[in-house]
Amino acid sequence: MSASYEFEGKTKEEAIKSACEKLGVSEGKLEIEVLSYGSTGIFGLVGAKKAQIKVTLREAKKARIDEERPKPVKKEDEDKPDQKEDLEAVAEIAQKTSEEIISCVVDDATVTVEKHPDVIKVRIDAGNAAILIGKHGRTLDALQFIIRKIVRKRTNSKVRISFDVEGYRDRRKASLTQMAVRLGEKVKRSGKPATISPMNAYDRRIVHIALKDDTSVKTQSKGGGLFRKLVVLPQKRAR
Repeated sequence: MSASYEFEGKTKEEAIKSACEKLGVSEGKLEIEVLSYGSTGIFGLVGAKKAQIKVTLREAKKARIDEERPKPVKKEDEDKPDQKEDLEAVAEIAQKTSEEIISCVVDDATVTVEKHPDVIKVRIDAGNAAILIGKHGRTLDALQFIIRKIVRKRTNSKVRISFDVEGYRDRRKASLTQMAVRLGEKVKRSGKPATISPMNAYDRRIVHIALKDDTSVKTQSKGGGLFRKLVVLPQKRAR
C-alpha cells in the first residue's frame, strides 16, 4: 500500500518543495492532491492561510522521512507544473482576492470567474456598481491593478486577468467607438484637429482602433503619465 503524507507552505509550490525534501524524492515520484491553495487574506495582512497538499509515493515501498538530514532535490528532476492546474489555481486566487477586497467596499457583490487559455475574466455584480466603477472607470482600473498585482505575486503567473463590473467595459468600448467615429467625421469636415480629454491606455487604444482604417484622419497621444490626451488630426493629402 502506498504511503500518503500532508504538507503545507505559503504557496502550493513551497508545499511541494517541502514534501520533496522531507521524503527525499523528486516531484515526479509523487502524486499530488491540492487540498487548499491558501490565501493571503486582505492585502496579505488579515486572514492569511497556508496552502496544503496531500502527496502519495508512486512506488509501493515507503520512503523514509529524515527531517534532520533532508536530501536536496535537483532542479532538473522537477516536473514542469501542469498548465491546466496552474490556470485553475490562478482563477481560484483571483476570485478569492476579488471577494476579499470588494467586500470591504460593498456588501452585496457577487464575483464570477471565467477561465480562458489566454485570460481569466473576473466579473463583479453589485447593487451599487457605480462606487466600484468610479468616474470614467478609474476606480475599476485601480481595483484591477491592485488585484492583478496581488494575484501575480502569489502565483508567479503571467496569465492575463481582466476585471469588469456589470458589463461596464463593453458599454464603455461602444461609447468610445461611437465618439471616435463622430470626431473623425467632424475633423474631416472642418479640416481642424479635435482633442479628447485625458484617458487611460485602455480607452486610448479603443479610439485608435476605431479610426485606424479611416485614411482621412489619424490619432496621436499627447502628454505623459497614465492619462494622456488624444488628438484626432486630418491626414495630409499628397499633392
